[in-house]
Amino acid sequence: MTGLSGGAVETLVGAYSFADFRHVADIGGGQGQLIARILSANATLRGTLFDQSHVVDKAGALLTEAGVDDRCEIVAGNFFESVPSGADAYLLRAVLQCWEDQEAIAILKACRRVMTEAAKLLIIEHILAPPNEGLAGKFADINMLVLPGGRERTRDEFSSLCAVAGFKLVGAVPAGPRYNVIEAKPV
Repeated sequence: MTGLSGGAVETLVGAYSFADFRHVADIGGGQGQLIARILSANATLRGTLFDQSHVVDKAGALLTEAGVDDRCEIVAGNFFESVPSGADAYLLRAVLQCWEDQEAIAILKACRRVMTEAAKLLIIEHILAPPNEGLAGKFADINMLVLPGGRERTRDEFSSLCAVAGFKLVGAVPAGPRYNVIEAKPV
């Protein structure tokens, strides 16, 4: 996942403004490439990097190299059980695609439990296009079905997952040719 992050991170930070947030939590954030880039581009923003301990153990050097280690807390844990509280934006980049619906809902519910009504959930994933459109997303979907399991989803499927977990999908911002920032609010 770390190797696949580089170009997507730059495109995302260029396509979506994080300026209105005070604290962003990157849930399932790997070794911190995305949160480091977001914090580098937003000098007043604080961050939390959350992933399994064997993954975030390697994040300190990257955050230090980016010059944001003093503004980013590293937390280890299991996103099926709980996620850190206190952020006003929660990011899930390329996380839900790795799981079937029940597991994806469990991850979303863990986020919802700690979010205030004013917080925002940002799901960064492919949105499957209608038939005969959006070839890249469909190839990604086939890869997810064959290799690790999981799947890509349509906008309606994301909306349904969010609703079950206590969110309302409020929009989607394109972030390059492959990804979208899907915005959801607690209900």
